[in-house]
Amino acid sequence: MTRLLLLILLFAIASRAHAQDNPIPFLYTSEDDNRLIKENDSLKYYTASGDSANTVVINEEAAWYKLLNKEHRLIAEGAYIADGDKYLQEGRWVEKFDNGKVKLAGYYHKNIPIGTWEEYYSTGKIKTVSNYGAFINRKGIVSCRSGSYQEYYQSGKLKVNGFYAAKVQQDNRLHAEKTGHWEYYDENGEPEKNEDY
Repeated sequence: MTRLLLLILLFAIASRAHAQDNPIPFLYTSEDDNRLIKENDSLKYYTASGDSANTVVINEEAAWYKLLNKEHRLIAEGAYIADGDKYLQEGRWVEKFDNGKVKLAGYYHKNIPIGTWEEYYSTGKIKTVSNYGAFINRKGIVSCRSGSYQEYYQSGKLKVNGFYAAKVQQDNRLHAEKTGHWEYYDENGEPEKNEDY
């Protein structure tokens, strides 16, 4: 029992640390840790871990997760996989604004963001497009922003265009570092400045 509690605690700490890199909420750790509210043939409703105002809906057959706010509006959804005692985000995930429009969308591999991620304004217009690379280190697979990056004004015009490279810090952790040629534009689409790294 102590070992199970320790695993749940470590998973919660890892999830919170990882949430800083990618904030799509995944507030479900296990049936034991999340209080069951109700269930039907294919869905189970739980109190969200660490957030009693929201509800987690789990479809175990499809391995699908939904997070609903107190008004029963969708906050986030995506697929998950079981990995021992843990549940991990897997495949495409979407977070939404209260108005139902997409806020953030991208892909996970075992709780690690990979590939292209898109962030949107509440109007539905694109805000940023960034990429995450997957890397192997002593701790296993990790991810870091790496590749092309674009940022847009609310009008839809390009604000920033550049490229990130994953660099190893002295403590052997990865961090994203600007590299190559970066372009910055004003709200009219006119070039403001260029930088080379």
